[in-house]
Amino acid sequence: MANRWIVTAIGKDRPGIVAGVTKVLYQLGCNLEDSAMTRLEGEFTIMLIFSSPSGMTEEKLRKGFAPLEGPLKLVVHLKALTKPETSGPRTRGRTYLISVYGADHPGIVFHVSEALARARVNITDVHTHRSAGKGPSLYLLLLEVELPPRMTGESLEPHLKKLGKSLGVEVSLRPSESEIL
Repeated sequence: MANRWIVTAIGKDRPGIVAGVTKVLYQLGCNLEDSAMTRLEGEFTIMLIFSSPSGMTEEKLRKGFAPLEGPLKLVVHLKALTKPETSGPRTRGRTYLISVYGADHPGIVFHVSEALARARVNITDVHTHRSAGKGPSLYLLLLEVELPPRMTGESLEPHLKKLGKSLGVEVSLRPSESEIL
């Protein structure tokens, strides 16, 4: 039986979503281990990994989360993590931050992520933001990445600059401060 789980919850942004989800975990004796929670336009989304007491069943967890689907109108998905999935994060290389900034147009995330995949660079976190206002929208893409063992930031940077030029955006690369932590 699984002792670690991942849960996602998505719904219209409103106060109480984080409290509701974490209350269920607390009441069931579970421990929140890792999470990402954010608002995307008018929606709020939660992804979190938690451990449960020995003998916790999927049915009991689902019953615990069911009340959130009513008043908070959340869509909840629960998945048991298998043994290989519970080995924790595997850092293969140095962590870097990439920022991409420029006029908004289709394909920015695709082209950048495709180039990184071809270079065997693993994307570990992505944030995007599009400005709204008068005139053309600006787009910001922030990525946290892990470089393959033999790659350096200095060897990747010229490829990113060339890609940025072809997309009409500014691209910068810097070592992640999480390397210090």
